[in-house]
Order: sequence, then structure tokens, then C-alpha cells
Amino acid sequence: MNCNATSNRIITLGPAGMAYAATLAFDGGEKWCSFESNTTVAAGVVGQDLPLVLEVNTSDQYRTAEITVTFANGYSTLLQMWQMPAASSTDAADYQRSWGEQPAYRQGSDYIYKTYHTTLLTTSKYLMGGVRRNYSICFDAANRISLWVAYPLHGCYTSPNTGRTDVWAYDPNAQLPVIEQSQQANIVQSYGTGDARGHQCPSADRYNTAATNAMTFYATNIMPQNYNFNSGSWVRLETLVRNWAPTSVTEMRYDTLFVVTGAHLSGRTITDRSGKRVGYPDKCWKVLLKQKRGQNENRQIWEFSADELQAVGFIFTNDRAGGQTKLLDAACTVEKVEQLTGFTFFRNLDPAVAAEVKSREPDATQWPGLAIN
Repeated sequence: MNCNATSNRIITLGPAGMAYAATLAFDGGEKWCSFESNTTVAAGVVGQDLPLVLEVNTSDQYRTAEITVTFANGYSTLLQMWQMPAASSTDAADYQRSWGEQPAYRQGSDYIYKTYHTTLLTTSKYLMGGVRRNYSICFDAANRISLWVAYPLHGCYTSPNTGRTDVWAYDPNAQLPVIEQSQQANIVQSYGTGDARGHQCPSADRYNTAATNAMTFYATNIMPQNYNFNSGSWVRLETLVRNWAPTSVTEMRYDTLFVVTGAHLSGRTITDRSGKRVGYPDKCWKVLLKQKRGQNENRQIWEFSADELQAVGFIFTNDRAGGQTKLLDAACTVEKVEQLTGFTFFRNLDPAVAAEVKSREPDATQWPGLAIN
């Protein structure tokens, strides 16, 4: 949970109305959260939320707590919580240190960092809804394009399939920070150059609600792409990434697939329909991080060792030839994408773990279908 969080809740599942008792315990003895009325014990019934009151974590250490919940029928379960350390002063206010996909923020006078949140529907007891991050961006206002878009991918976002909204729009700035319309490209009626409006967080990755999907059509999530590339290798990779993501508990390979997609600029620009100059990527790229199959999904990403994680990168040229590129030929180490972009990925991993994971050559056995697309 966020180091600045001051409230949370437990949602109990089971036979409606069954009574339970809950007890809080702390690693090291430091009390940093409580139930209402500042107690470490509480009682309730299934179907009612159990509120938690949290203290802000101002330290540079993770804090842990355990909640034991015992139901009237004798069943007992243990819940573990982690509270993140305080973010450094150089991080944007909404930077979350537990997010596996989040790259390190790089300083730039024209960079705007923003996270879009959405409310997801609960589709099953395993795919819970609620307020979630949709995606985060590093927006280059000078070039009117996001240099990267980072997002988690699992069944909560893709089910049920509400379909594609196609509501191309400027970011309406319903969430902060504000990105002025003048800083965004006009993508409402395409660029007018024959180039495709390429999603960074794909529309089909966000089908849980129409509002969630509509956010993927914001100008801040779109980059100009060669039409043949967009409809060729790029869409093949997007489809394969969804196949690699967990969709339900019955086929859970790992908890979440962490994705970062981005644009590499080399100075070329195009003009949108409003006469604004827009950076045109010479290359488009992705990096992915996942737990290896069969690992315990209930741990945080920073708890995994290098041999429990797998990562892969992809770099394509944004042209007709790039559209014909085999995915395995575009696959590379994440380290190579870092060298191309100057961004540092997987900041939330232990530095030694991250270095090893990012330096590994692509392993097609860990990414089914990679060798045949």
C-alpha cells in the first residue's frame, strides 16, 4: 500500500452474515495501523467492510503487519500487508514504489509524469474491482507524445469484454496533473499524414468498463506510427502480450504482467490537423516483466529473486520494414532498451536482481508463441 495512505479496508467473502474476529500483529512490535477506535482486535460479519486506519510511513523502510481472521465456522486465514517506504523528494507525488512496471523518473523540463486511475468492476471473487491504476505516462510536452506508458495487465482489466469505445480525445484533465490541450497532439480525426494513431497501452488491454477503455484513446496514450507497422508486427505483439497475461485464477501463471511501451525520438516531427508539431518515433519498443510460472502470486514484486523473474524487451523500426519484422528478431534484452532510451526499468526490484534480469537474452520458452509470430 501507498506510504501516504491513511485508510484502507478489508472486504470479507463467504456465507453472508457469518461472524468473524480479526486480530492485528506487527513485525518488530511497531504499531502503524489499527482498526477503528485505535484497537488491534475487531469483530464483524461477512459482507461488511472492515476499516483500517494507517499512519503515514515517513521512514525509508517497508513496514509489515499481519491480520488473522477467524470465522464462526472455525476457518481461519492470515493476511499480510506491506506499507511502502516514503518516496524520495525527486519522485512525483503519485509515484508508487510497489508498482513493478514503473520506470525510474528522469528529470526533464518538458516531462510531465501522470497516472490515470479508473474504477473496475468486480467480475469474480478472484478478479476484484475497485479503484486501480489504469496507466502511467512520461509525457514530453515539447514533442506532444509520451516517451513511455507503463501499465499492469491481468484479468481485472480485460474482463468483461465491453468492447472498443473509439472515443479519440484530448486528456480532459479530470485527474491531476494538468496537461494543457495545447501541449497535446490533435488525434481526434487522425494526424492527416496517413500515419496510424498507435496506442501505447492498447485498447484491448482495457475492456473492463467503457470509461476504462476510453482513457486509452486520450492523446497522451497515442503515438504516430507507420500504418503498415501498426497493423503488422505491432498488433501481433500486442495480441501475444495479452496471451501472456493471466486472465483467471484457474489458469494463473503469475499474478501480473508488467508492461512498459514507448517511443524513441530522433528529431523527426509531423504536423497534426491543428498545425501543431508532433514528435515522430523512429523506433517503438516494449519491455515486459513477469514471475516465472508456478511461483507464489501473493508476494510483492520486490520480494522475488532473479531466478524467479523473467523479462524481455522489443525494439522495432517505425516503418514498413518494421511491420514485417518477426517478433523473435525484434526481441532483445531489457538492458538494450535502456541503452536506446536512457530510461531505467524495474526500479522497484533490488538493484542486483534488476541488473541480472535485464541482462538476460530472450528465452522463447518463457514466452509461448514468440518464435512463430
